[in-house]
Amino acid sequence: MSVTVDEVNNIVEVVSDSNRVVEIVQRGAQGVSPFDDGFIDYNDTSTTATPLVLLADTWTTIPNDGLGAFTNKNFLPKGVTDLMDNTTGAIDPTQLSLGDDFIVRNDFRVSPNINNALLKFRYQLGNGGNEYNLETNLGRLDDGSGKYYRYSLTTDYIYMGDLNTLNNPIKLQVNLSTDGTLINAGSVIRVFKGS
Repeated sequence: MSVTVDEVNNIVEVVSDSNRVVEIVQRGAQGVSPFDDGFIDYNDTSTTATPLVLLADTWTTIPNDGLGAFTNKNFLPKGVTDLMDNTTGAIDPTQLSLGDDFIVRNDFRVSPNINNALLKFRYQLGNGGNEYNLETNLGRLDDGSGKYYRYSLTTDYIYMGDLNTLNNPIKLQVNLSTDGTLINAGSVIRVFKGS
């Protein structure tokens, strides 16, 4: 492999027997991440002015319109143009491949109407009779009612192990044991290409 740099004309020439090396340099020169992996950050505005109403003990889908000022699509995974249906807020994995996986960091705040409410979160995956859930208990909101509790520092792992997961939307849902409201800041999705 040889690399020639012409600083006067801002040209970098790479000669290599490896197509991968040439591809990495070409993508970098185009301002695109030179790697297959990447991320998209979807910042929501739909719940900012009017928080989402949560009814007691009811699973509620978290919306995300992707219209927030901090939405970032500058570091797309290779072959991916979008990872979310902004009309529903569901993750759309259909541009991924079997063997790909991703981590998600969601950022939302929940305000319970009654102190000591229990908050649960889940991803609803698949479709029809093959629908399944990945659920977690986020704990009790026991520092007072009518105030917002923020959830933003955990990541969740999801892999594309079958067509049921790959070909269907992945809903983000919460369940609060009392009535309350939710404000969604958004979700960042970091993809790791499997092949």
